[in-house]
Amino acid sequence: MNLKPMLFQSGYNYVPYTHRRRRNQLFLYITIFVSIIALSSIYLNFFDFVTEAISSLASLEASKSSSSGEHLTELDESKYNGRYPHSLLTLFYPYTLISDVVLAQPIPETDIPYFWHMHVSDEKAVKQILKKCYGLELIELNDKESIQKAIDLNLVEGLDRFKHVVTSPFIRETAEMFTTDHFGRMMCFVRHPIQYDLHPSLPKFERKDNYFVRMLSDWHTEDITLKQLGVAKHVFRELCVVGTLDHMEEGIMRMAAYYGWEYSNGMDEWEGKQCINDALIGFPEELWANHDTDEWKQFYANNRYDCELYEIGQSAWRAQLQTAIPYEVQLQRDESEDEEEDDE
Repeated sequence: MNLKPMLFQSGYNYVPYTHRRRRNQLFLYITIFVSIIALSSIYLNFFDFVTEAISSLASLEASKSSSSGEHLTELDESKYNGRYPHSLLTLFYPYTLISDVVLAQPIPETDIPYFWHMHVSDEKAVKQILKKCYGLELIELNDKESIQKAIDLNLVEGLDRFKHVVTSPFIRETAEMFTTDHFGRMMCFVRHPIQYDLHPSLPKFERKDNYFVRMLSDWHTEDITLKQLGVAKHVFRELCVVGTLDHMEEGIMRMAAYYGWEYSNGMDEWEGKQCINDALIGFPEELWANHDTDEWKQFYANNRYDCELYEIGQSAWRAQLQTAIPYEVQLQRDESEDEEEDDE
């Protein structure tokens, strides 16, 4: 039965199926093409907007830093600025001259140990342990003048990482003495801000809050932002073999195993531990503040960022139980990886 005459008679606009399919396909192609053009235009406009916004923010930050007299160290092409994208160079310099304690394993023989001592009690006890228990020679840089002399003499060139340890409370200045041939390999001890025992050589800032975030980020007078906190966290989390006030003996022994140090004068394990314990006699124990008092709430309000930095230090301590491994194990893993590459 022929339906075509009936369809015309009933007023139906008959279009063969093949023609309708081609018309629908053409309409679909046109829609896709127009959509692509529209999306491309939106993307390009959005990209331009974001680029302009970032440039404006950067200009504003630079203007703010310039007007306040504070700014992060500018990029100096004559100095090594590390293995970071260019946008991060000025943010992390001079810490780019200190090795990542986890990723950069095994420790190269050219890396020089650096004990960053922020507190008086840490300095006295740990220095005694390094010298007496492990027989290490300390390069003590307790003022900026001695650090500058070490830089001028390229002192690190003549140091042996199994014999020498650089010590200083001035982390930013000391970091600049290391070079691309001799990176620093840092160790430090963290404690809660309520128990700070600051080294007398450290500078005093106009702002009395969040001392170590300000020191590490070189941000002394303006309000702290997440940028400054991020720089400080980077130091504790990536660049320091961390010890804590409540685990001093364990922390020192972990550091010694990490660096590959051995007890001096033929001491066995028991004698070595006894040597460490003797040096820690009278060492302050960690205090626990009552968080319900008004005094604590005011202290926390003034030092919130340093408290967060302390928590990062505690987190790094726990993580490094698995990641900051003894030097012998570092070498064994490295040999195993080389063998696997050769097999491939």
